[in-house]
Amino acid sequence: MDELFRTLFESPVVGGDTIGELLLHLLTAFVLGQLVAWVYAWTHHGVSYSRSQVQSLVLLSLIVTTVMLAVGGSLARAFGLFGALALIRFRTPIKDARDAAFLFLSVGVGITVGTRNLQLAIVGTCFALAVAVYLGISRFGERDAADSVLRFTMPNQDDSETRLRALLRHYCSSFALMHLREGGSASMDFAYRLRLVDPTQSSALLADLSTIPGVRGASLLVQDEEMEV
Repeated sequence: MDELFRTLFESPVVGGDTIGELLLHLLTAFVLGQLVAWVYAWTHHGVSYSRSQVQSLVLLSLIVTTVMLAVGGSLARAFGLFGALALIRFRTPIKDARDAAFLFLSVGVGITVGTRNLQLAIVGTCFALAVAVYLGISRFGERDAADSVLRFTMPNQDDSETRLRALLRHYCSSFALMHLREGGSASMDFAYRLRLVDPTQSSALLADLSTIPGVRGASLLVQDEEMEV
């Protein structure tokens, strides 16, 4: 029995690697994939969290590692692999660029481990995850105020437009007309993209807007990037 196990773990199987070495590569890919998944789950914000996405990060690193170990240095195997992957159609949409970045990181883990560059895999993965943690904690790229969309119907009169612009300058740090069309009865449908100076003043903006003669159907939609699903 001892001789059997010694033969299994010491005899070359794929690319000159023994079973023990293959298990070491797969275990490394599993541990690094777990780290990628943990950091993704911990730093994730918003409502689009998916358990299957987290599990896919672990499985993807193992799958790519296995494939890379099987390909080894064979050019024919590599072309065969790309030909097989070309037949696969992935229909799951990726709504968040951050999700795609973590998927690429898992693929990178699989490639580096599968090509037997364990030091590069460990150092590169840890560095990338440290950057991801920093970006998550610092909320890098987050804006202080969210964009909003203001929609309403108003008569096509010069004095009304003058009051409207004065009102928007008072409440908004920036605004731009997105959409304008005839609403019938000498009125126009307006849609403005704007950024409030104080987001808590949205109700006051709508209240003051309603004081302009002829304004009706006013609504304000606050767009929050983290609420997109």
